[in-house]
Amino acid sequence: MTDSRLQRLTLKEQAYRSLRDMIASHRFSSGKWINLEQLSKELGVSRTPIHQAMKQLEQEGLVTHVPNQGIRMAVMTLEMAQDLYQVREVLEGLAAALASERMDRETVGRMKQVLSEQATIIRKKDLLAYSVSDFKFHQLIYDSCGNWMLKEQLDIIKSRSRPLVCDVTPILPDLYSDHQQVVEAFAKRAPLQAEQVMRRHNRRMREAIAEATRRTGRSEAPESRGTRVRAEKFLHA
Repeated sequence: MTDSRLQRLTLKEQAYRSLRDMIASHRFSSGKWINLEQLSKELGVSRTPIHQAMKQLEQEGLVTHVPNQGIRMAVMTLEMAQDLYQVREVLEGLAAALASERMDRETVGRMKQVLSEQATIIRKKDLLAYSVSDFKFHQLIYDSCGNWMLKEQLDIIKSRSRPLVCDVTPILPDLYSDHQQVVEAFAKRAPLQAEQVMRRHNRRMREAIAEATRRTGRSEAPESRGTRVRAEKFLHA
């Protein structure tokens, strides 16, 4: 009986991780209905662990359960995104300041490798690849801050930002420049500089979201088209 429970938990965790990876790679566009039967076949598990994983994703704000209809990807309005980045500006600034006092040479080296990767991605204007690389870059900062509560809150914000769709192509060079400058601050162990750069980085995103709101004349985020994600960051930039 115990073994059976452990097996079910393992299947649920495997399904959860697979679904998180799909969401991270923008497999499902904002507001899209999710076919649970198809996922069950694709992952080779019954619908029970899929449902269990979806409940956890719903608690994290990534999907929405609509009674008598099904489960769909969550939609983040531009207004909601403004609130998210307002909070993230403060928390990422703090994380960068703390990380600058703790980050070792190996981690700085890994961040420089991500920067090199991003330079190529930006030249190709591959927003999906940039999104994945951007999350990796910011995660290195979170992991280096040394404050478990701060990291936990930033991880939640990172997850909640995934449904956002907002074209950031015009500011990609500026976002990349911020990444370069914060790595320089880490290398110099300059906490104030690191905090200022990361706060400015988030303000750029808020300005891009405000511009998108003005263009559309509404606070709803535009829908992505097929697999071509015009989301920023998501990027997390």
